Amino acid sequence: MAGRPPVIRSRRSTLALLTASSAVQLGSNMVAALLASAVLGPHGRGLMVLGVSTAGIVPLLAGLGTGPQLRAAYPSTLTGTRRRDLVASYTWWSVAAVAVAAVAAVAVSAACAPLIDPGLTDPRYLLALSVLTCGYVAHTQLPDSWYAAGGFRSGSLWAITTTVGGTVGLLVAVAVAPAVWTLLAGQGLGMLAAVTVQVTRLRAAGLLSFARPTRSDLSALLRHGVRALGLTLGLALTLRLDRYVLGAITGAATVGVYSVASTLGQLPRMVPTAIGQLVNRDAALTDRPLRPVRTVTTTAVAVVATGAATVGLGWLVIVPLLGPQFAGARPLLLVLVVAEIAFVPYAVASRALLGAGRMGAVGAFGLLWSAVAVLLFVVAVGLWGALGAALACVTLYAGLSVSSWWLLTRRLTRRPAREPAEARPRPAPLTRV
Repeated sequence: MAGRPPVIRSRRSTLALLTASSAVQLGSNMVAALLASAVLGPHGRGLMVLGVSTAGIVPLLAGLGTGPQLRAAYPSTLTGTRRRDLVASYTWWSVAAVAVAAVAAVAVSAACAPLIDPGLTDPRYLLALSVLTCGYVAHTQLPDSWYAAGGFRSGSLWAITTTVGGTVGLLVAVAVAPAVWTLLAGQGLGMLAAVTVQVTRLRAAGLLSFARPTRSDLSALLRHGVRALGLTLGLALTLRLDRYVLGAITGAATVGVYSVASTLGQLPRMVPTAIGQLVNRDAALTDRPLRPVRTVTTTAVAVVATGAATVGLGWLVIVPLLGPQFAGARPLLLVLVVAEIAFVPYAVASRALLGAGRMGAVGAFGLLWSAVAVLLFVVAVGLWGALGAALACVTLYAGLSVSSWWLLTRRLTRRPAREPAEARPRPAPLTRV
C-alpha cells in the first residue's frame, strides 16, 4: 500500500507541531493561572489578570498590524534585497513598539484604576506591568518572523520557550516573594530571558536585521499593516474586554474567579489556533486550494471533544485545588467552552482573510465587533454579572464567526486565479534552528 504523498505528510506533521505548541503554551498558562489563584486569592488574582490582559492587548496596538502584513507580504517578496528591506523595517518597528507599549500599558492601568481598583496604580505594580508588556511585545512580534518565512517548527518552539520562560519566572516569584507585582515581574523577566536567545537565532536565520530601513519600505509596512489593526486590536479587545467590564462593575475579586474559568475554557482553542496558522500561510502562498468547510468541520469536532474533557476536569479540580471561593468558576467554564465552539469558524476564516491580504476589510470588521462588544458586555454584566459576561462571549463569538465566514466566502472566492506553484520561484530555505 502506497504511503501518503510527502506534501500531506509534511502538512500533518506541521499541524501536529503547531497543535502541540498551542497545547504546551495553554497548559503553561493554565498552570500559572491556577498557581497564582491559589497564592493570591480572588482579589489579587483579579489584579494580576487585569495586568496580563493589558500587557497582551497593548502590543497589538503598538505593532500597528505589522505582523500580519509581514506574513502576507514576505512569501510573495522573491528577491533577497527586497526581503532584507522588509525584514529591517519590521525589526526596527518592533523595537519602537517595545517602548511605545510599555508606556501605553502604564497609562491604561492608571486610567482604569478609578473605575476598578486603586491597586492598579501601585508604583511596583506599574513597573512590573511595563516589564511584562515588553515580554509580550516580543512574544507577539517575533513569532510572525518565523511564520512569515514558513518556519512553523522554529516559530512554534520559540513561542513555547517564551511562554514556559514566563511560567518559570512566575514560579520563582511565588517561591521567593509571592505578591501581585512580583508575579507579574517574574513572568515578564522569564519571557525576556527567552526572547534574548531567540533574537540571536532570528538574526542568524536572516529574519531579524538591524540594517537601516528605507523610508519607503517602512512607510509601506505601516501603511498596509495599519489596515489590519482593526482586526488584531479589535479581536483582542473583544476577547478580553469582559475582564475590564467585570472589574468596573463587580470588582477585582469577581475578575479573579472568572479568570479561572476563562483560562481553562481556552484549552480547546489550541486546535483552531494551530490550523489557523496553516490556513494563513496557504492563503498567502495561494498554491493550494483552501477548503474552509472541511477545515472548520474537522476543527469543530476536535474542539467539542477537547471542550468536553476540559469541562469534566475543571468541574472536578477547581474547588479542591483553589478552595470554595472559586466554586463560581465551574458553571462559567461550561458556558465559556460553548463560546469556544462558536469561535471555530472565525479562527479559520479570519486567518484566511489576513493571509490573502484583505487588511482593509478585516480591519473594519474588527473595529465594528469591538464596538459591539463594549455595548454587549456592559449590558450583560450589568444584568447578570460574571454569568452575563460568559453569555456575552457566546453571542460575540457566534457573531464573529458568522460575519467573518460571510467575508471569506464573498471576498476570498472572488480572487483571480493565481500562477501555479511550480511556475513561481520558491522562497529560499531557512537556516535550521
